[in-house]
Amino acid sequence: MKYNFTMGVCPASEATRCLYRTGISQENMPSFSRPTSRTLSAGAPTTVLLLLAAFITLVTAGGCTETPVTALDQPTTSFNVYFNNDALTDGKTVCDAVFPVPRSSASTTDVATAALDTLFLGPTPEERLRGYRSFFSERTAGLLKRMKIAAGTAYVDLHDRRHELTGATSSCGSAEFFSQIQRTLDKFPTINRVIFAIEGNPEVFYVWMELECDRSNDNCDPGPFASP
Repeated sequence: MKYNFTMGVCPASEATRCLYRTGISQENMPSFSRPTSRTLSAGAPTTVLLLLAAFITLVTAGGCTETPVTALDQPTTSFNVYFNNDALTDGKTVCDAVFPVPRSSASTTDVATAALDTLFLGPTPEERLRGYRSFFSERTAGLLKRMKIAAGTAYVDLHDRRHELTGATSSCGSAEFFSQIQRTLDKFPTINRVIFAIEGNPEVFYVWMELECDRSNDNCDPGPFASP
């Protein structure tokens, strides 16, 4: 446990530390050794009491109380991400059927980006045991390069991690890939459609996915990915 030292009463167990903090060292600390018969005088008891009172006053004035430091609860943002799960489709593989799982992150105004970053971590080990599956996993952490939302379109720019997404370009694999991302983003009212790019180049992404550049993806226009 960490402690803050503030002005107050110093516990006996902390006397040495408090002496240090109040500037009293062993060299200048009053001596309270028992007087001998040779040095004892009529005024000695009074002198000892006065020195003791002065010592207590110094320690008390500059002493320390122990106050536990407790961490404040950090605000969080909650949302869902979506994964496939054959256990929820009667054991049948339905490529575009995805199901929500709850997630949270540190509070942020860019919740959509936080949701994608979390999605790209994939299901937890416990969720995989319950049948959730995805191309995304800890290996694809940080897949998102950046995302920009403009005029209802989310421009999702990915790092080139195609070697870690093998199978994502098959007919069923691409349906799973798109469904997981689009359903995660569909929950945000400012997003009506999603256009992808790899390293700022949408044509690279859509050729990889064996899809045409057409009106649905703005003919692979790289402009929105290049602008800030």
